[in-house]
Amino acid sequence: MYNSSDEQTHSQRLRNEKIRLLYGNIWQPVCAGILGAALLVFLMWEMADTTVLVSWLIAILLVYGLRIIIAVYFLRSSSAEQRHPRWLRMFVLAVLLTGCIWGAGGVLMFDGNQPEQTAALAIVLAGVAAGCVTMLSAIWWLVLFFILPIAIPLQLLFIFSNAPTHTIIGILLGLFVLLLIATSHRLGRLIHNNIELNLTMAAREAQLLESENRYLSIFKHSPLGVLHFNQQGCVTDCNEKLLEMLALDRSKLLGLCILNCEHAGIKTATQNALNRGAGYYEGTFSVLYVPNSSEGTPVRAFFNGVHSVDDEIVGGVVIIEDFTERKRNEEVIYRQAYYDALTDLPNRRLLIERLATLCDDSQIEKQGGLLMFLDMDRFKLINDTWGHATGDDLLVQVARRLEGCLCEGDIVARLSGDEFVLLGLFEECSEQVLEAHAEAYMRAVQQALSPPYRLANREVEVTPSIGYTCFTVAACDHEEVLKQADLAMYRAKTEGRARLCRFQPWMREAMH
Repeated sequence: MYNSSDEQTHSQRLRNEKIRLLYGNIWQPVCAGILGAALLVFLMWEMADTTVLVSWLIAILLVYGLRIIIAVYFLRSSSAEQRHPRWLRMFVLAVLLTGCIWGAGGVLMFDGNQPEQTAALAIVLAGVAAGCVTMLSAIWWLVLFFILPIAIPLQLLFIFSNAPTHTIIGILLGLFVLLLIATSHRLGRLIHNNIELNLTMAAREAQLLESENRYLSIFKHSPLGVLHFNQQGCVTDCNEKLLEMLALDRSKLLGLCILNCEHAGIKTATQNALNRGAGYYEGTFSVLYVPNSSEGTPVRAFFNGVHSVDDEIVGGVVIIEDFTERKRNEEVIYRQAYYDALTDLPNRRLLIERLATLCDDSQIEKQGGLLMFLDMDRFKLINDTWGHATGDDLLVQVARRLEGCLCEGDIVARLSGDEFVLLGLFEECSEQVLEAHAEAYMRAVQQALSPPYRLANREVEVTPSIGYTCFTVAACDHEEVLKQADLAMYRAKTEGRARLCRFQPWMREAMH
């Protein structure tokens, strides 16, 4: 649908195309007109005054020459200059002048007393008039400016002639003119529709090209990865950004079938795009079946089906967002929230969450657990004497030694200062066996922490005070377990350095 401004622009473009068509085809009516004029002079040479014939021929040649000159100027003009209204006015005046000269020739050469002369004159002029119909019908009313100056004088001469047959010829000539006008109008409509169709197709092609160029620009320069696949799920194209994300060569990716991907999520998203028109996947994206492909890139991918003109899905396009930086930031935030910045051990929050999970009533598997609190003896003295850097160095060395004591599933955390907590797990066993395992575990920890530490270029002995408690997973209160181990460690500190103390119920009463 066009609005008023668009309709005006569209009409202007149609008119401009018609004018270009008229000037572009000027050679045909000019050549036909010159041949017709020469033929008429030849036929009338013995019947009419030679001076009149020569003068008329010169006049008609001058008019056709003028039309050629105007056409040459038009065709050499720029597109902007060709849109000026003066070109149509000049064409109309040139056509009218040509028609008037042909009409004048008919008047000058008409002789009612010579049937052969009038017959030849009528045939030639009728042929010239008919020939202009196809040449001028781009703007159909131009035919009137050519036909009427020729036909009206000749028709009047025939009608008012004394010969009875001339009157009939005059009437038939009038009908012939009406037929030519009707034919011109019909041809003009056909030409108009054809030009309009061509303009519409050209506009749509321009829009399509613009759309393709816009998409290609987005495809090539998008900060997101773009991948195309066909109805069989095979990759047909991708942009450079995607190759950069996946660290792959184009030759290794093109032609591969996503439906054979080992990632169930990617395969499902592709099938959803082909069957339902849309799919989604978030996770690690890698082409595992390609040799030497990257281990995977964290991505978020939107799968969309591509529809044909029959609204059938014939393929799809995937928009892929690289989540590497986001995942890295999430990991940094997670480590800041759950890990100690100095020792890189889990902090209090992660320890409590892990312990709370183990003590959850929904736990089915029952295990024995050991929770020990460790406090490094003389740490405050070392920190105050040799500085915080030396104290930090000691804490890092302790953390590494504790990590070396861990079994699978165990966790060691730094709470604050020189306080560490180690959580060990054992298979379900009796209380006596659990106690024995715990005793052996703590002796191993105590032995790992007892050797001297290299601090400030010297060997320094620092022993731990350890308090511990044993518990049964899924049948405990994690807060109570922490309190028991804390009380046991406090008792070990009061008994002296390098002590190992198990929680006993009376310790709680002793604190009050």
